[in-house]
Amino acid sequence: MEHDQSDLFRPEVIPGERIFLSHVLRSDIGLLTRWFADLELTTYLGGGGMSFTREHEEQWFDGLAKDRSLRTFGIVVREPQQLIGTVSLMSIDHARGNAELGIAIGDKAAWGQGYGSEAVRLMADYGLTFLNLQLIYLWHVAYNERGHRAYLKAGFKPAGRLRGAEVFDGRRYDRILMDITREDLGPSQLRGLVRQIDT
Repeated sequence: MEHDQSDLFRPEVIPGERIFLSHVLRSDIGLLTRWFADLELTTYLGGGGMSFTREHEEQWFDGLAKDRSLRTFGIVVREPQQLIGTVSLMSIDHARGNAELGIAIGDKAAWGQGYGSEAVRLMADYGLTFLNLQLIYLWHVAYNERGHRAYLKAGFKPAGRLRGAEVFDGRRYDRILMDITREDLGPSQLRGLVRQIDT
């Protein structure tokens, strides 16, 4: 894990088992800059060749509160209250009831431990339950096999692909579309947060 963040208060907005989703703080910008400067991470996210600066991250952070079609949370491991990444619903379209999900586990020490699939599941539940969406979709590049397994584990299903739409080192890879619906999700694990609504 990166560095001690135990002195930061992070409200538990969306509770999970091993993680919870909370607000991204301005004090996180340095950590985000370190993560998104990494070419391996940005390549898995489909941004091959991109390395983001502090100025990029500051602009992104400043836009969070202004963009009504975006919801972003930090992914926090319960013990030791460590921020390891971010998860977002983007292009939220209330009229059509859909949104795009994006996730980045920036802390490489947290890769392969199941945190990503739990975060994706929590964010899908949040969108389908609290934002009243019907469908949430995501895109990933075929070489991101770890991500593909995490999305399947979270309940997403393959929905299509763009063949050869991404290129890395002269080789073409498919872009894969996956989605999850209210029916796929099943009973909400977050419904109980609003205790006066009948369960």
